[in-house]
Amino acid sequence: MKKLSFLLLILLLLLGLTNCGVEDADSIARRDIRDILYDISVDFNLNDIAPIMDHVHLDYLHKGLTSYNFNSLWLDRMAQFNLLEIEILYIEINGDYAIVHSSNKFSSASNSETLNEPEDSGDISYFRRDGGTWQIYGNQLQSKAEVAYAHKGNLLVCK
Repeated sequence: MKKLSFLLLILLLLLGLTNCGVEDADSIARRDIRDILYDISVDFNLNDIAPIMDHVHLDYLHKGLTSYNFNSLWLDRMAQFNLLEIEILYIEINGDYAIVHSSNKFSSASNSETLNEPEDSGDISYFRRDGGTWQIYGNQLQSKAEVAYAHKGNLLVCK
């Protein structure tokens, strides 16, 4: 009986040790998305659009903007500002979709602008996991009118 109790205790300890480093899927997703946004801020600060675009899904659509428009928007921001700081407030995960709530501060020697996301612009707030990889996906809405309607219905992620 003592041996059985001892073996049971050892088994429970081993099970407890193996679970210490295990993260749930949502925690892993949040970490992956945080890493992407960190990479975007670094690439922005290096004035390098190509790696930023690598994080944009081919089917990107946000308030009528396509990935081509996204590229132009970010090139304009790079021309106006030389520093981007992203403070992530929280990330909502819904299966293969996510919404990032953040404060994105663009600044230069003479100017600064802070966007409270996704409310102000949201162009890097909506993500989709495709093939196991998180990418910026946009809210998949065609127009600002459609966005206003979706927000009234609380439909922040469209599938």
